[in-house]
Amino acid sequence: MGFLALLPALLGALGLILQKVLPDEGQRLQVQLELQKALIEQQDDLGRAMAEVMKADAGSESPLARNARPITVLWALAMITWVGVVAPMLGLQVEVVAALKGVPAELWSLLTVGIGAYMLARSVDKIVPQVIGPKG
Repeated sequence: MGFLALLPALLGALGLILQKVLPDEGQRLQVQLELQKALIEQQDDLGRAMAEVMKADAGSESPLARNARPITVLWALAMITWVGVVAPMLGLQVEVVAALKGVPAELWSLLTVGIGAYMLARSVDKIVPQVIGPKG
């Protein structure tokens, strides 16, 4: 679940707090809008910083750094194909799933955080300009 999906819940919780602190509904709505804009801008800045790192990686002289994302995508597609198509055809699905359950949670976290951060950066980079308009 990306940050933008969590935003309504976060703002809902903040709304309850603001209701107690700011009884005036107009003031409360203005503060909520400002908070929402600040949170989105922060995510936009984070997404832009991550995009800069990705651009630097893509422009790197190192073939490994330059190709890290495509290699990761190809690896993920190969794993999905193995687990979902090849292993069942060979009658190895139970063994493969059991082996995957043996992978330490920390390694799954490392993988999912890395890929999740990339996906979040790409999503924010595409969505935020539509939500708040161009910076100026």
